[in-house]
Amino acid sequence: MRNRAITAVTGIAVAVAAVLSGCAVAPAPPPGKPAPRLPADSIAYDTLPVITSRPKLFPGDCSQFEKNPALVGALGGSSPMYNPYAKACVLKRSAGTQVEVGSMDPDQRIPEPWPGWWKVYDYSVHHFRRMLVLDRYYAVSQLQGYGCVVAVNTGSPQVVTVRVGTEAGRGPVPGDSLDVDRQTAQQFCPDARKAAEDYLNTVDPGGGSLAG
Repeated sequence: MRNRAITAVTGIAVAVAAVLSGCAVAPAPPPGKPAPRLPADSIAYDTLPVITSRPKLFPGDCSQFEKNPALVGALGGSSPMYNPYAKACVLKRSAGTQVEVGSMDPDQRIPEPWPGWWKVYDYSVHHFRRMLVLDRYYAVSQLQGYGCVVAVNTGSPQVVTVRVGTEAGRGPVPGDSLDVDRQTAQQFCPDARKAAEDYLNTVDPGGGSLAG
């Protein structure tokens, strides 16, 4: 009987250690079409049950916007132009702001981009949030230049990014000032999330991180 008790205690200790070390995988429903809703507590886990079987959403140019003017309107921008440095299609907005839709694709240096985003890839010191977008996509928000970027897991090897802010490279560097970072997050992160939702609703209806 004593041996059983010791075994039970050891099992509990191992389970707790696995959770604390980030080894536990977030609970999730099986992939399906349309994509299933993800559990709200997914954001507490470092490891996700991701898939990479879906085709990429962002084509690497502005063709989606050129073919679908309604998408430009949904994002509240105009004059889409591809920025090869940012690897994003940039749409100008009023008051000197813009929205950028781009991606981070696998390469030899980073063959699996998503885990780095989920585990604070860019080390945005004063703002980093895990979230669920549309209840179907794993996503994070963090600061990038004077703006906020939402990175989304779309069930493919590609990570889709949606940034709202001023022109890339203009403004304070994230981490320089806690007050400035808070103001930047408050000003741009809700808009970046909405832009990500509008983009996904238009180009990926019924999709999600676990879309079969």
